[in-house]
Amino acid sequence: MFVKAPDDAVHAAPRVVQRQALRLVRHVAAGTLLFMALVSCQMLAGLEDRRTAGDAAAEQDGIAGGVGFSGRSGASAEEGGTAGRSANDEQAGGAPVRQTRVDHGGMAGETNEAGAAATGGKAEGGAGAGGASAGGGAEDGTDGGGAETANGGTEAGGASTSAEAAGTPATGGAAAGGTAAAGGVIQAGAGGSLSGPGGAVGSGGNQTGGTAAAGATGAAGGAATGGLGGTSTGGAPTGGLGGTSAGGAATGGLGGTSTGGAPTGGLGGTSTGGTASGGAPAVIGPCDIYAEGSTPCVAAYSMVRVLSSAYSGPLYQVRKGGGSENTGSGGTTQDIGAVEGFADAAAQDAFCGTDTCTVSKLYDQSGKGNDLTVAKKGCYNCPNSNACQDDYESDAKGRSLTVGGHSVYALYMNPREGYRNNQTIGMPTGEQSQGIYEVADGRRVGAHCCWDFGNASTDNCYGATGGMIALFFGTAYWGTGAGSGPWFMADFEAGIWAGGSGDSGASNPNNPSMKVDYAFGALTTNATDYAIRAGNAQSGDLTTAYDGSAPVGQWTLQGGIILGIGEDNSNDSWGTFFEGAITWGRPTLATDEAILKNVQAAGYGK
Repeated sequence: MFVKAPDDAVHAAPRVVQRQALRLVRHVAAGTLLFMALVSCQMLAGLEDRRTAGDAAAEQDGIAGGVGFSGRSGASAEEGGTAGRSANDEQAGGAPVRQTRVDHGGMAGETNEAGAAATGGKAEGGAGAGGASAGGGAEDGTDGGGAETANGGTEAGGASTSAEAAGTPATGGAAAGGTAAAGGVIQAGAGGSLSGPGGAVGSGGNQTGGTAAAGATGAAGGAATGGLGGTSTGGAPTGGLGGTSAGGAATGGLGGTSTGGAPTGGLGGTSTGGTASGGAPAVIGPCDIYAEGSTPCVAAYSMVRVLSSAYSGPLYQVRKGGGSENTGSGGTTQDIGAVEGFADAAAQDAFCGTDTCTVSKLYDQSGKGNDLTVAKKGCYNCPNSNACQDDYESDAKGRSLTVGGHSVYALYMNPREGYRNNQTIGMPTGEQSQGIYEVADGRRVGAHCCWDFGNASTDNCYGATGGMIALFFGTAYWGTGAGSGPWFMADFEAGIWAGGSGDSGASNPNNPSMKVDYAFGALTTNATDYAIRAGNAQSGDLTTAYDGSAPVGQWTLQGGIILGIGEDNSNDSWGTFFEGAITWGRPTLATDEAILKNVQAAGYGK
């Protein structure tokens, strides 16, 4: 039986239910808030524990206040004062974050590493620079749009993410900070290796880490990591290409300039005001280019500069007290090394003083150990010629010049002066292909036989055509080129060719006259062909004088090395040698062109 309820009861029931539901919701919400508060307290306690443990570990690793690194590309040091510090250790992706703090006399920023940028965070006093920070809160300051103001200091700049793995690019924004005192060296870890080709390079911005004391080995400041052409003042540019570091330690960079600090490792860099300890020369040399073209240097010499980034030994040796007509004995000797990639002329000046000094040895920079010493007598036109006498060492002070802003000396050779090595390692023999380049003075040349540089006999005597391959420079009395010379030509024995495969006395109008301050020449050969190329070592392009068949049926190379003489010690000519190398294998035209550009970049006469 159905009984209809009164209308007021029907309307009252929903109101009762609503009130009960509201009370229940309020109780649930209060309980939830209480639970969340408890959880938050536990989380905060855990974070503080981790921060304390991280700081302790950092101090044990030597991160705070001195030299330290922890296998990452970040750096850390404390030098008085507490600086801004990020308090949030969260990161995207759920992986734990390794925090590294940089405190430099009131300037700091903290980097959250492990491959992700930290978000949030709180700055606690001091002026901070760098670090990963986005949208965090600030004490006694304001936060808006990613910039934080903390206790009167300002931290500006975007988020910066440090890369963990070698070859991973690290990107950063512009950061500006306070003043850093000179401190320990900040080194790179696994985040930016230069060993081996490949790997991505970061495109960092300009990071200013403050002012460092001049001449300090390593200075306080931020670390610019993996940047292309970025500028780091007071910090250490690590693993970057180019860039300038003032006051810091340039570590592993290719190119760039370090002012006031000590460049260590890497290719390139110019150090001003500091001490260059170990490391590599200022620029990539010709032997690096030849190696890239699979035609490595097997002999390389210069009294001017380093020719290979792999070479760190002396460039040449001088002899004092042996007399001007010295055939290789007496007196005392001293090796002359390189400073910033160029010969240390100051060391030579200090050793020689006002005494007579001669060049007693040219060190081979190829790594083969094919050093050159004064040549011994040969077999040409004996017993009445200079060739039948031992040669003299050249005057070590005969020619000074400026290259790339550095004062250096050249090998200034007169008649009856020559250098040789008959016991070589790794030189081409038989019909093996080879290449030669040379830089010489185009305004001081001889007209006799034979100012050569190249591959010759090992018995100081002559043979049939094809027994030697050497680059001749001068006028002499065989073939000719355009104008009045001098010309770079090919000495294959029993004749010197300006080009062609016929008679050695033929003229080649395509062979340019090289009467310039600094002349560049190249001679390359294989089993059947040869090429002669020439150019101005200061500017311009390379000219191919000849590229075609050789005038010999078969090469019979012996692998000796001569400089300033013919293979039979013909020593009546003269010239001034700046640098040159011999390669295993025949370089391409593109490689020869790259060698010329490298020589021009060295800055002869500048």
